[in-house]
Order: sequence, then structure tokens, then C-alpha cells
Amino acid sequence: MLGLISVFVASLAGYADVGLWAIAACAIALASASYAEHHALYRRGQEIGLSETLRGTVLRSFGNGLVAAGAAYFCGWFLRLI
Repeated sequence: MLGLISVFVASLAGYADVGLWAIAACAIALASASYAEHHALYRRGQEIGLSETLRGTVLRSFGNGLVAAGAAYFCGWFLRLI
């Protein structure tokens, strides 16, 4: 539910023509929600020694959040133009 709210806030930020920093804030919220949901798996992976793989996973999760928040922002911005 937190992820959906973050994407909705990104689209509202685009509609309200808030600065582009809102995309990064929503992407951080999405990545944090993902980490909070799977923190036990991250901890277990670090114990095994997969820290390099986990670091890449966290960065890809942030990248996915950045794409989702950016798309929602620009959809909200486009709706404002219509």
C-alpha cells in the first residue's frame, strides 16, 4: 500500500508542478518500502557473503522506483496540460 501511495504522490506532484526533487523523494520511498519488506532476506544474504549482489539489488530497486516515480510525475504533469 505504501508503494501505491508513493506513486500517487508522485503523480500529484507532477499535477501540482512541484519540482523534480519529488521524483527522487518518491523513488527513495519506494526503495525503502521494498527494503523494509525484504529486510530478512538482505540480512541472510549478508551473512552468506552476497553483499556485492545485494548492493546491486538495492541499486536496481532504486532505479525501478526512479522510473516508476518519474513516469507517474510526468503523467500527472501531462494531465495538467490537458
